[in-house]
Amino acid sequence: MGVLSAFNWVGLKSEKIFYIVNILIGIFLIIQAVSLIFKEQKPLKKLFRVIFSLFFTYWMALNSTHGLETILSTFVLYMFLKDWKNIRNPYSLLLVLVRPEFGIFLVFWFLNSNFSQKKEVITKFLYCSAGILIFALFYFIFYKFYIPLPFILKSNFNSYSYLGFKVFLGRFILFSPVILALLYKKNYFKLIPLVFLIFFYSFNISSYSSGIYIRYFFPLTTYFLIADFDFSSHNFYRKATNLVVSCVLLASALRMIDLSKNFYDDRQGVITDNEGFYSSYGVLAKKLKKSDRVIIMDAGHVAYFSPATVYDGYGLNDATMLLARKHSDTATYRNYVDTRKINIVSVVSKDSLTFNPRIDSGFTYKSLNLQHKKLLYKLPMDSNFYLFVYQYKD
Repeated sequence: MGVLSAFNWVGLKSEKIFYIVNILIGIFLIIQAVSLIFKEQKPLKKLFRVIFSLFFTYWMALNSTHGLETILSTFVLYMFLKDWKNIRNPYSLLLVLVRPEFGIFLVFWFLNSNFSQKKEVITKFLYCSAGILIFALFYFIFYKFYIPLPFILKSNFNSYSYLGFKVFLGRFILFSPVILALLYKKNYFKLIPLVFLIFFYSFNISSYSSGIYIRYFFPLTTYFLIADFDFSSHNFYRKATNLVVSCVLLASALRMIDLSKNFYDDRQGVITDNEGFYSSYGVLAKKLKKSDRVIIMDAGHVAYFSPATVYDGYGLNDATMLLARKHSDTATYRNYVDTRKINIVSVVSKDSLTFNPRIDSGFTYKSLNLQHKKLLYKLPMDSNFYLFVYQYKD
């Protein structure tokens, strides 16, 4: 991310760099998936690999257009898992940086040490510590704090429900061949982080953007690239084992087909959303000056395409704003906005005539008393939403 920021500094838009990176990494990962087809000897497993390769390629193509860092995160996790036995695994330095929750892989990688070998334990401990330090330094240098704001904002630890359990079960079925393979090989140190993250992403992540193509889950598909589906056993168990494996592979393949259909159905909604961003934030970005300091509820578009300094209204790039929102502290939020000398604030309305806040905009509108501020623009968005842009300070 620091490198991408440097590209922006010299005038190269970082999203263009991400497109190039996504293409190169995508080709590499697809080659890994396809190569596994030719390594399988049994027809059912070969067919499963074909279905997975198609599913993996389609899901990756969708994620490369939304959530630009997803493919990079997938590559880092794949290389880390592939190099698991290396006590000097270089990708351990990047895991937490690309996804804070990937720290659980570092924990179990370290626990998988041979504790009778002092050198191995110390080496792994130093690599884990270095990875966490790199993560902390990145946040301190760019944001002046040490906490992963998107992770905190999008995490929800009180969302357990029957519907959530059904979602978890569907995703568990998707990964069931990998889970079975890891159980069979008694590779518990790789298995536990996988099951934990399936559970965590199913119940504890709540945000609009992470729900698009369920992109948080995608990096976990790298487990299929490192899984060994050889379940050879003694003759007495062979028939039962083959039946279980066949059922698990079939269930997972059907889930892949079902998810692909869901992704295809969701695609039009994402296209509509993007068109709405261009007709609202795209227009606003062209009107902003370098001296402007702006609050945006959907910060990504304007942050990339305008010369202004952009603050995410949720607090994704500012700890004080995020914590004020989480604690409904309107006074702290307003006072902080004043200290940052923000002069333009945009919020999203469900009504084109009078402001009727979208769920994410009511707190900002109320805290900053925008009803008493000058309305500069009303810009149409997607799904009958409207961007209201206010002059907060002259």
